[in-house]
Amino acid sequence: MRQLLFILFILVSVSLRAQFFSFGPQMQRQPQETEKYTAPKYRGGEKGIEAFALKHFRNPAERKNIEGKIVVAVIVSAKGKVIDSGVVRSVSQELDEEALRVAKMLKFKPAVRGKKKVKARVDISFPIRHGQLSYFAFSTIDV
Repeated sequence: MRQLLFILFILVSVSLRAQFFSFGPQMQRQPQETEKYTAPKYRGGEKGIEAFALKHFRNPAERKNIEGKIVVAVIVSAKGKVIDSGVVRSVSQELDEEALRVAKMLKFKPAVRGKKKVKARVDISFPIRHGQLSYFAFSTIDV
């Protein structure tokens, strides 16, 4: 019993000591400068993505009552190309696949952290109204 208490005392004292003492220069906290970050950008901004999507999106939906928003997450490489993509919010399988195809065709100005180009994630939405891609706001009141 004494040995168990002694071992427990040693373990607690070592862990408390580790909290109060530094173990060398690699363990000391240095204040870090905040690096400037710029997200990936598409030429023309959000309106440019909308125009590109409207031009290249082929409507495979057979049903006209499908409505919702497809959200596709893409990983933009340090060179500005889409290297990976996935559906975050789904509407239907055929429309999701078409949104992925269009999203993979986009080319961006890469993200920059400090002075270095880095890969980053961008979410792109594809609003579907009446089974078709539509970025236009429809009136909620029937006339």
